[in-house]
Amino acid sequence: MKEVTVKPTAALVLALILAAGAAPPVRADDGALTAAQTAALDAIGQRSIEGRAAPGVEIAVVRNGSFVYQKGFGMRNVDDQVPPDAQTRFPIGSNTKQFTSTGILMLQDEGKLNIDEHLAKYLPEIPHGNQVTLRNLLMHTGGYAEFTEVEDFDELGARPATPAQVVGEMVKRPLGFKPGTKRQYSNTGYVLLQMVIERLSGLSYGAFLKKRIFDPLGMTSTYVRDSDDVAPDVATEYTYFALGPWEHALHIDYTWFGGAGGIISNAEDLAKWNAAHDGGKLLSPRSQAEQMTPVKVDANITNYGLGIMIDKLPNGHRFIAHGGNTTGAATQDARFPDDHLEIIVLANSGFYSYNDAVNAVYTTLVPLAPAAPKPSAAAPKAPATPKAPPLPAGARASDVAAAKAWLDAAAAGHVDMAKLRPDFRARMTRSHLVALRDLARFGSRTYTFAGLDRRAPTTAYEFLVATPKQRMIYLWQRDDDGTVAGIALIPQVSFAPAPVPSAVPTAVPAAGQPGSH
Repeated sequence: MKEVTVKPTAALVLALILAAGAAPPVRADDGALTAAQTAALDAIGQRSIEGRAAPGVEIAVVRNGSFVYQKGFGMRNVDDQVPPDAQTRFPIGSNTKQFTSTGILMLQDEGKLNIDEHLAKYLPEIPHGNQVTLRNLLMHTGGYAEFTEVEDFDELGARPATPAQVVGEMVKRPLGFKPGTKRQYSNTGYVLLQMVIERLSGLSYGAFLKKRIFDPLGMTSTYVRDSDDVAPDVATEYTYFALGPWEHALHIDYTWFGGAGGIISNAEDLAKWNAAHDGGKLLSPRSQAEQMTPVKVDANITNYGLGIMIDKLPNGHRFIAHGGNTTGAATQDARFPDDHLEIIVLANSGFYSYNDAVNAVYTTLVPLAPAAPKPSAAAPKAPATPKAPPLPAGARASDVAAAKAWLDAAAAGHVDMAKLRPDFRARMTRSHLVALRDLARFGSRTYTFAGLDRRAPTTAYEFLVATPKQRMIYLWQRDDDGTVAGIALIPQVSFAPAPVPSAVPTAVPAAGQPGSH
């Protein structure tokens, strides 16, 4: 089940290069939290577990370059009842894209490539390479089809593959649009960038990052996972179907993720990465500025630079981040330079709402003042009847109706197996059908359309679902041939101790959860 990117925020052009010379974080009491703040962060972690957002969660806070909070909750391994600790490593999904982008720009700084050259110059064997630049791939504007959306991906992905095999048939298909004219989040593009790094450096992607980034920065717990991974202290990945019991996530061999999402790391190493990267230790000022300048292409992910998101919060403070999902893990590495603050959350469920968790942590540490009401001499007007917002480009009213009807029918015990994509049909076990029928216990459903994510040949629709007993996020995926490619139901967890007043702005922009699968 891939992630869905929804409701991107407007971006400002920023060159976020922090003061050079920043040292890697060390443990100290500088900027220590109050007892009340610590208790509030503990509550966020506990609610993550009690609300079944993930079996295990790690929350870390770095302030002024020092860890001021780091705690694990729940279980990194449910079967053996092993809790996470400070050394526990998690798959970081598309947080990997920051590293891939940096690797490409390192090679540019050495004169080995130019990101405005066409892909054909570096990988002449790849179809359409004379139309797509490296910058297009970095920005998700290349137009290649998404390899995670092929109908036999579950079967293919269970076996090791080379990067060329991963992109395989995808790059032979016609481009989905003229490169540079649209933005569609693309794991295919970042595997192609992995191939460029390997071709020009003469090293495997993992060996290149180890030599150029991990070892120099002392990131001793970080590596690129492959099919022979037996490293200790790595969180086991979990999932569930339709709010059913935790089960082991679908096995996808990590050779399929590579430059799109193959890195394993922990909070301490990510803090070292943040300090070096944002401190200008890895790239030239020119490349750093390019990477950290968001470019709006269309209405999709307007706050994206080159492998990283940059935005401003409602309080005017800067926000730098990239989230990541795999089939059984979710992470967010968020930096708030104006607050001298980093928030890292790691979870062993791909459904963990890391943006909500980071927002709860941030607003605990940086209280946001309510917006002052604007004075008005005019008599108050009766509230207008709210209108449903127009559907975004690419969304079809018939699909929105079909998505609602599908879940209603499934909760009533009716699933048309013939209309499921073959791989989804194969995963629809008896226990999964039971979990769908069990949704009826929550009562009637009210749907609010929240957004969509297009990754050819699949379009994913997202809804907020309210029932008398449970609030949920509902994801419904449809292929271009009309088959249902997958669904997910995720409980909405209230991370805050009390509802946040409507006048208090959300800290973290709703930039979705870009990930590796």
